[in-house]
Amino acid sequence: MTDPRRESEDEAVRKTLESEYVNPLIQRARDRQDELLRERFVGKRKRIADIGCGRGPHGSMFGPHCDLYHGFEIAPRIAKAARARWRAEGLDHAQVFVTDVAEIELERSTYDLAICMYFTPGNFRDPSDDLSLYTDAYLDRNPRFIAVMSRFYRALEPGGALLLTVYKDVPEAEAAQHDFYLRTGQHVVTPAGSRFVATAERFWSVRFTRRSMLSNLGAFGAGAGQVTFHDLNEIGWLVEVAHPG
Repeated sequence: MTDPRRESEDEAVRKTLESEYVNPLIQRARDRQDELLRERFVGKRKRIADIGCGRGPHGSMFGPHCDLYHGFEIAPRIAKAARARWRAEGLDHAQVFVTDVAEIELERSTYDLAICMYFTPGNFRDPSDDLSLYTDAYLDRNPRFIAVMSRFYRALEPGGALLLTVYKDVPEAEAAQHDFYLRTGQHVVTPAGSRFVATAERFWSVRFTRRSMLSNLGAFGAGAGQVTFHDLNEIGWLVEVAHPG
């Protein structure tokens, strides 16, 4: 028996991954993110975790040059598309796991690099229809974000890196989020000026300040000296978190 809500969510996720629906500022940030990945990491990291791998574009980017590529995706239909893509490309060492990444157990020193791209880090939250839950205090120490990122940070080899693409908390980013959700047929329910944008379709995406990002990362032991903010454009950062080597 099909689940109408699950099907609706999968369709919304599909649209967020397709360039025809993407706000131009968000697309430019994504493009610059991928340029940085190619320049700095492709061919240099051999065991990679992709948190929220979507349809697998970064597996296609890294896969031919690495020994192990693990994609993690919560939407079964999206995960199926990633598997088919990697199989067609002959990436036999690339695997997709359909799972909630806040619940998995990972062994230490499993990966050299863990990535969470396309602004996915801003989607993690404790699900609730009561938006008043997401206070500034919650956003500065988001339990769900911390649960996910701490697992992958601890699974890094010493000297490895965690890479996150996030929205800056600026008006231009908020406007881009609104436009993006409208383009995908969703209905924004948060008032202007909120630090996150939520939709009636249960999607949610937060914006970060440097302070709030450092607060969340510090909750699992990543100090400010380990964190580098790479500007993508006016709305986004690629945040690099170095694991002590």
